[in-house]
Amino acid sequence: MLARMHAARTSPALGDRLNVAIEVAKAAGRITLDYFNSASLGIEEKADGTPVTEADRNAELYIRDEIQMRFPDDGFMGEEFGSIAGTSGLRWIVDPIDGTKSFVHGVPLYGCLVAVEAMGANERDHESLVGVVHMPALGETVYASRGGGAWCAQGDAKPVQARVSATARLRDAMFVYTSHDYFKMTGQTEVLNALLARCGHTRGWSDCYAHLLVATGRADIVVEPAVLHPWDIAPMTVIVAEAGGRCTDWRGAATAYGKTGVSTNARLYDEVMALIQGM
Repeated sequence: MLARMHAARTSPALGDRLNVAIEVAKAAGRITLDYFNSASLGIEEKADGTPVTEADRNAELYIRDEIQMRFPDDGFMGEEFGSIAGTSGLRWIVDPIDGTKSFVHGVPLYGCLVAVEAMGANERDHESLVGVVHMPALGETVYASRGGGAWCAQGDAKPVQARVSATARLRDAMFVYTSHDYFKMTGQTEVLNALLARCGHTRGWSDCYAHLLVATGRADIVVEPAVLHPWDIAPMTVIVAEAGGRCTDWRGAATAYGKTGVSTNARLYDEVMALIQGM
């Protein structure tokens, strides 16, 4: 029900997928809450050194099964169980727990991410059409479809339109980043130092929550230097754009396949990009 009044602005195919994306993201969120802050939470380390839990796997399996049942011709890409080819030209991209480190430490700043993309000739031509970020422990959901605007729902309250801030100067801006370590390990500490020096306010709100804050006007800039995967950023490219902002890689492409990420309001984007690319 959340999205039906807004999905009417988009095609019926996108409207149906947006409604299902919200539904499965919230249901998967309830699965993760069964494990959140649990003493019995089993934590394993993946090959890349990042943590994974039973909650990640069960939530992704739930979403995958639902999508395959409802949209059997669509493709699917998930962080934990890989990809399934489709024939419709559309693919679902899912991260069942974005911010697993927050999740395993009992910090509520983790989200369930669901996106639907139109597949192009190559990866950088793929376009996110639907994006959902659901924060299970906060009870907040931000979602968008291409041409349908971005919306924010707090708990059971009526959704309100999500809009980026009107901040026009870096000295007044709230800059959000996940970790100094990511800038260090990618050799981009000069970028971080320049942003810290130029921006008026900085915080360490991380992962999908940072982009959600930009899309809803509560923060102004997110910069991510680490190697981002499509499931980390695909929903944000459409959500931030529909909220009136810009979400691109460091080369300026609105893609989930650029491995870096920048989200800002429209007024600050050019200055932030000039700073990044000038380092």
